[in-house]
Amino acid sequence: MLPAPTVPFAPGMRVLCRDAEWMVTKVDPADPENRHFAVACTGADDLVRGFDAVFLTQLDVIQPVDPRDTELEADVSPGFQKAKLFLEAQLRQMPMTDMHPAPEGMGAFEPMRYQIEVVEKALRQMRPRLLLADAVGLGKTIEVGMIVSELIARGRGNRILVMTKKSMLSQFQSELWNRFAIPLVRLDSTGIAKLRLKIPASKNPFEVFHRVIMSIDTLKDVGRYRPFLEKTRWDIVIIDEAHNVAGASSADRVLSYRLAKLMSRSTDSMLLATATPHNGKRETFGRLISLLDPSAIPDPKLREYDAKDIAPFVLMRFKEDVRQEAGDNFSERKVIPLASPSPPNGPPCFNSRRVPC
Repeated sequence: MLPAPTVPFAPGMRVLCRDAEWMVTKVDPADPENRHFAVACTGADDLVRGFDAVFLTQLDVIQPVDPRDTELEADVSPGFQKAKLFLEAQLRQMPMTDMHPAPEGMGAFEPMRYQIEVVEKALRQMRPRLLLADAVGLGKTIEVGMIVSELIARGRGNRILVMTKKSMLSQFQSELWNRFAIPLVRLDSTGIAKLRLKIPASKNPFEVFHRVIMSIDTLKDVGRYRPFLEKTRWDIVIIDEAHNVAGASSADRVLSYRLAKLMSRSTDSMLLATATPHNGKRETFGRLISLLDPSAIPDPKLREYDAKDIAPFVLMRFKEDVRQEAGDNFSERKVIPLASPSPPNGPPCFNSRRVPC
């Protein structure tokens, strides 16, 4: 009986290859004699973190990282500052396991109780999928940022895609960066075309950047980007002004709905934000809910659903509902009429060249 072949690597090992550190995830024989192996790895250091690769032992030099070779260095800094910073960095990299959010220090804002309740509801779900339909001024963007921050802290928000209208790109991107320090790379059709010229032909352009914000109008051409989108997995997909992807009668909105339906199958968590979720048609609103969970409303055309079916997915509050806990955070709007006296000779006159008469 022949002895079993010796496999030099095992899943979980740290190895050095091509001047980078990797963690082995799988080892397969590369020839019938089991003399060479295909080592599947995922990036472990800052240079290759988040990337997967397969190395062949007959082509690459793969060196195991032995923890026994670690050299200990005494911390001679005042007050052991280096050691404390190292321990703090390690603790920050560990995913949180507490089911309750930690709003303190989450961002540059003062969280209110009704916003914390949104995060708590998202964390109670195995796959956070919510329709945030609060009224204008209640801070839906802040609620989205709070949920995303918590998912990132739990190791579930590495790859993020934000889709919104072109006019809202700058505002949404600015809010997540200024309040939560979450950077988003803005891409458009021209940017994707330039990116494809710089990367290998076999590389998916949507896998180059891990946190992206794009216009719905750019991505709704599903036929153009579908081969790439189908092969891309996201941790979180956020759709702002989600009523635009509910699949109304116009052709553009039908394309947007097809895009949203495709993205709902390619992500773990999904957040829809809109202040006008219902246009008066139960079928259109049912499509929004089906994006979050197809089993909640299997066929929106049948219109057989009630409030109990959508309760786990919808959060909708008005200012009157949260005015007591918001306190002075809501300022009253005052309309002041301004009287402008007309000139003595009547309104000004202009000719065809816009020159005063």
